[in-house]
Amino acid sequence: MSRPIGGPAAPRRWPWYLLVGSLGMNMLLGGILAAQALHLMPPPPPPDPGQGIARFVERAERELSPADAVVLRRGYEAERTAIERMHQNMEAMRRQIRDSIKAPTFDPDGLRRSLEQAHATEAELRGRMDSRVIEVLGQLSPEGRRKLMEMGPPR
Repeated sequence: MSRPIGGPAAPRRWPWYLLVGSLGMNMLLGGILAAQALHLMPPPPPPDPGQGIARFVERAERELSPADAVVLRRGYEAERTAIERMHQNMEAMRRQIRDSIKAPTFDPDGLRRSLEQAHATEAELRGRMDSRVIEVLGQLSPEGRRKLMEMGPPR
């Protein structure tokens, strides 16, 4: 049967494989969301702050003047080990909490001491990082500080 010339066009049908593929993707995404809602899948691990800071420095170096980029890179390199220690401290704290919860007998005093030590280490490292940030900002040009502010926090 042929279509009359000039008559209304028949609606175009989607290829069957696109419909099946779309259905499959929707089922996969629905399953992932349902598993997360039912807590069957563990949440993703928290991001490594060191990676976010490294990406921020790399991005900032492209935006800053060469002199400001050198100051920023030098400050970052000076605190690279402190940034890594912060990440290790955070992981150790999570591990201590997890181990304490899994232990056959719960030791609240031991966990409290461990957490207090981890918080003291974190405060020391953050204080060191704050001092370095203040030092680096003091060495940047006003234009460099403005560009950093416009970039927003590390991600």
